[in-house]
Amino acid sequence: MHEHWILLACATFCAAAPVIAADTYPVKTVRVVAPFAPGGGSDTVARTVAQQFAEQLGKSFVVDNRTGASGMIAYDIVAKSAPDGHTLLVTNSAFASLPGLFKSLPYDPVKSFTPVSEILRAPNVLVVHPSTNVNTLKEFIAAARANPGKFNFGSGGAGSALHLYGELFKTAARVELTHIPYKGGGDNMAALLGGQIHMNITQYQANVIALIKSGKLRALAVTTDGKRSPALPEVPSMSEAGVSGMVIYSWAGLLAPAGVPKTLVNKLHSEITKLLAVPAVQERFTAQDAELIGSRPEAFSLLLQSEIQRWAGVIRNAGIKPN
Repeated sequence: MHEHWILLACATFCAAAPVIAADTYPVKTVRVVAPFAPGGGSDTVARTVAQQFAEQLGKSFVVDNRTGASGMIAYDIVAKSAPDGHTLLVTNSAFASLPGLFKSLPYDPVKSFTPVSEILRAPNVLVVHPSTNVNTLKEFIAAARANPGKFNFGSGGAGSALHLYGELFKTAARVELTHIPYKGGGDNMAALLGGQIHMNITQYQANVIALIKSGKLRALAVTTDGKRSPALPEVPSMSEAGVSGMVIYSWAGLLAPAGVPKTLVNKLHSEITKLLAVPAVQERFTAQDAELIGSRPEAFSLLLQSEIQRWAGVIRNAGIKPN
């Protein structure tokens, strides 16, 4: 009798568990969840993944933009989805800051997901308004130290990526700067261009490069690991400019729900590798100075864990509370 119940329980479990064969995947439309609004740089990554996967695998991949709650709505949807590869998440580096900002999350940032691949990464750049009258990072640091709290930096809100970058810079450069949060990235950039704020460490996008080239903003350093940017070869890296501990990349990656079989994870990673070899995709991403990665799942997992720890420390040390 006891053995009968064991067999019955096993049969029930096996019937409920998804049966996935990597060579036949996908068997239906795949939902690619994106925690950001349509039109931005991260959304472009999600749509590129969906479009290329559809071409490569011959099935429909649909982007589902689920914004709100700092991305937690999208993350929770994926975390609670079936681990059969038919719900995927394209996310960015903001994912790693939420565990440090919120005491509780509706999902576990590590255990609820299966890392597939870091798709790409892009450096950030420290820019100042020309009214600061500084031409190098050393000059800016010297001026800030001579006038504690006089210089400020902006962000799209308390706890946002630009806020965290600014707080990390304050510690690394040993300067006192005043943080001014705005309602969003657009308002923050308008304030910087108008001279209401002095400095930003901002994502490296085509519009920012254009503003630097036109002289409306002045680039003092890029947040790379020593390499200069091909788009701004005259701008030193943070380490070259004398500030260590300021290697910051904005990244995008592919996650699946926890429990997706290893064979299917390997197939998804293989499709990412193929995607990044497509010339049109390479041109689209490298135009914004992004570095194509396509890392193995194990490497992406380590990146996620290290990023979560890093930003939790910055948030704790700065006493940051979310909006």
